Amino acid sequence: MSSFMKAQPRQPVAGLAENLWGYQKRLGFIVHGVRAWHDRPPSAVSVLDVGCGTGAQLAIPLATLGFDVTGVDTHEGSITTARAFGSAGNFVHGQVSELPPRKYDVVIVCEVLEHLDHPESLLAETLPYLRDDGLLFITVPNGYGEFEIDRRLYRALRLDILFDGLYRGLRLLLRRQSRPDVAGSQDESDHVQRFTLGRLRRMFSEHRLELCAERATSVASGPLVAHTLARIPGFIELNTRLADNLPMWASSAWMFVLRRRQ
Repeated sequence: MSSFMKAQPRQPVAGLAENLWGYQKRLGFIVHGVRAWHDRPPSAVSVLDVGCGTGAQLAIPLATLGFDVTGVDTHEGSITTARAFGSAGNFVHGQVSELPPRKYDVVIVCEVLEHLDHPESLLAETLPYLRDDGLLFITVPNGYGEFEIDRRLYRALRLDILFDGLYRGLRLLLRRQSRPDVAGSQDESDHVQRFTLGRLRRMFSEHRLELCAERATSVASGPLVAHTLARIPGFIELNTRLADNLPMWASSAWMFVLRRRQ
């Protein structure tokens, strides 16, 4: 594994508040990785975000930081929101394979592969858009981590009904409106893949990709934790910091930066 990101800075990157899922940490992982690899100003770095969703959690913050960002997604509603929400960035509705031929310095596939029946096919379709010396960032949930276990338990016990009713009652009682948050995607398709580190590393190798660096996002990030522990002051920061001090298998999700094998 390359050492170019082993000493990656931990200071936050402006433009996105941290949350239970480590989105601010993820943004920093990408920005610091690009800065370590490409010694150029952001405006000179082209970025393709495959499966960008609404762009709220990644593509738009990167564009706001000055990067030349193109986002593509097959979900039309998410792209419509991205175009309305983001004053920066170019957002395209369709398959990545339908994009005009172009090589990008950075390609991102973030929280996408777990939704696909054939994730290897998307990776194969995406790689032609990556420059020979470019960087590929991939993030996926741990298929057997806390998030997946928590999410399945939450749905099986129908706790969504309990908590939705509880919060609706509290808002009525306190006469408060819910916050108009912009979701990272409006596509509600479920996870159909449960990745392990071993499977991911084999997939990277089969596509002749060299693993430059890997990092965990947070330890706990499922809906049950979101409604309970996440409301304790300081828990979110502790959650993301703890992930850096535990084995990778103990975290809820993983981040990887790769390049073409030379």
